[in-house]
Amino acid sequence: MSASVVWAVILTAITECLSVLSLITFNWVLFSWGLVCIASGLIYHMLGRRQKSIVRFELSKIPPSETPLLFSTAFIVIMVGLIALIAPPNTWDSMTYHMSRVAHWIQNKTLAHYPTHILRQLSFTPGAEFVIMNFQILSGGDRFANLVQWFSMLGSVIGVSLIAKQLGADKRGQIFSAVVCATIPMGILQGSSTQNDYVIAFWMVCFVYYILLILKEEMNRSLLLKVGASLGLAIFTKGIAYIYAFPFLVWFAFSGFKKLRWNLWKPVLMIIIVALFMNLGYYTRNFDLYDHPYPKLHHLTNGLTLPSFISSIVRNMGLHLGTPSKSVNDVMYRISRLIHKILGVATNDSRTTGCGDFSINFSLHEDSTGNFVHLILIIVSVVIFFITRQKRKQRDIVYYLATLASAFLLFCFLVKWEPWESRFHLPVFVLFSPVIAIALSRISNHKVTNFIGVFLILTSFPWLYSNDSRPFVKTFGASEIENIFNTPRIEQYFRNSPCLKDPYMEAVQFIKSKGCSDVGIILGEDDWEYPFFVLLQKDNTRVFRIEHVNVSNISAIKYNIYPFNDFNPSAIISFKSRQKDKIVNKGTVYVKAWSSAPVARPGSVVQPEPVSVFIKR
Repeated sequence: MSASVVWAVILTAITECLSVLSLITFNWVLFSWGLVCIASGLIYHMLGRRQKSIVRFELSKIPPSETPLLFSTAFIVIMVGLIALIAPPNTWDSMTYHMSRVAHWIQNKTLAHYPTHILRQLSFTPGAEFVIMNFQILSGGDRFANLVQWFSMLGSVIGVSLIAKQLGADKRGQIFSAVVCATIPMGILQGSSTQNDYVIAFWMVCFVYYILLILKEEMNRSLLLKVGASLGLAIFTKGIAYIYAFPFLVWFAFSGFKKLRWNLWKPVLMIIIVALFMNLGYYTRNFDLYDHPYPKLHHLTNGLTLPSFISSIVRNMGLHLGTPSKSVNDVMYRISRLIHKILGVATNDSRTTGCGDFSINFSLHEDSTGNFVHLILIIVSVVIFFITRQKRKQRDIVYYLATLASAFLLFCFLVKWEPWESRFHLPVFVLFSPVIAIALSRISNHKVTNFIGVFLILTSFPWLYSNDSRPFVKTFGASEIENIFNTPRIEQYFRNSPCLKDPYMEAVQFIKSKGCSDVGIILGEDDWEYPFFVLLQKDNTRVFRIEHVNVSNISAIKYNIYPFNDFNPSAIISFKSRQKDKIVNKGTVYVKAWSSAPVARPGSVVQPEPVSVFIKR
């Protein structure tokens, strides 16, 4: 875990430094990492660490009844890794901004903000995409893009076992902690995607683990640096880390005050400085464009009252109540509606709702799946700990529970509810894994706990094998077997919006036939951009340049600087061209030369638009 934190800090430093000099290229990235490897080897040699460092799995010390659980957990993690390696990036957000911003950075050779119709490419935190970009530059493609989340899953499975150990768990409890974490449905789906929810979960695991070490041991500079770095990496990955980390910082401050009194400001200041320094480049770029270091932190609640706060809690928990049984889901929904009726609050109260209508459904998609079994286990575990008579002996667990619950409640208090918010809860479920594991491991009848472990593993298979976006076998209800092995890679990019495949491919083919290299694009805020990068570069030796044109939002100011001020595309792809025969860009007229039928994008309320190609007159 320490190596992961140090590696991520080095990666951030390399990326930011190369960006300042506009040197984000293969040669310079390779050279930088080569220097890091050489320097690391020299440091290792100078420190005299020549003894063999071997990780030994001492299976003889693990009870035989737990060994199958350990291997089953490893099997799940390996299978998710296999899916991540074979399938291409294809989640909606990845096609819109995660992967698109990476492609623009590589093309521009810098992280500097650029004109774009999709402001999320600029304003959202870029931590996970930094890693993807380094992988993509060195490998020459996006084959390893999904592995960033997978490595985070692997690190989290290991990390929660260490947290469990700090909370008093034995080997049995550590193994159960890994089992619980590895079988989280949302985690299984996220582990093979290019979203960033498992990345923030891993950095939060590191952050919490180091805080527990400080609370158990003497406070030292090394641990404080790790706390600050892991916190910085978490907020560099996703803004909700500010919310989830705050209660743990309060716990750290209260505990530290008992030891240091008013000298506590020194370690707190060190943590804050390190965390903010990790985000300095991101803050600077945003301040340059928005006059604010952090322009967007999801949709925040307003005019909150106690009934609306309870409503937010109920609906956030409701995201995890979906089961394969529609009748059960209907009962859950009616109970939720009854609670809202008693509270006197609408289920879609605008004060606590960002968008979408509240419902309870079963899903195998990474944007909407829930963690029903794990939610039940969390509730049962909390009850077990609070009815036990040994509260003094488990004081750390009680404090940990209270802090983690406060983090979830703070999220419900501050962030408006949205139907895809269950993935934002992944760090909470991951950090609850040690609590569930310790509660299960203390059941005297080991057959019961082993049965629960086996049940968790078996019930994880639908999400493992029938991922809606990256199916290993097939999806429920599919007329024929469609999976990541027998579906062409290009088609898999469009898995979440098949209607876009033909228009995108035909538009790109038309552009190639015209010999165009500089391509402008006009998109909506939630339209897909990344497939254009993939399709244009596929089987082609010509270097293409893709830039957003006719941008009217705040990022349009970037047209005044190089290289955007001299960009004159030979063709323009537009997703907003209904009833338009020509487009004017910087005084140049482009006429419509090709157009598809109107495309109705799944889940979009936008009127169907054709994909059109305009050629310079």
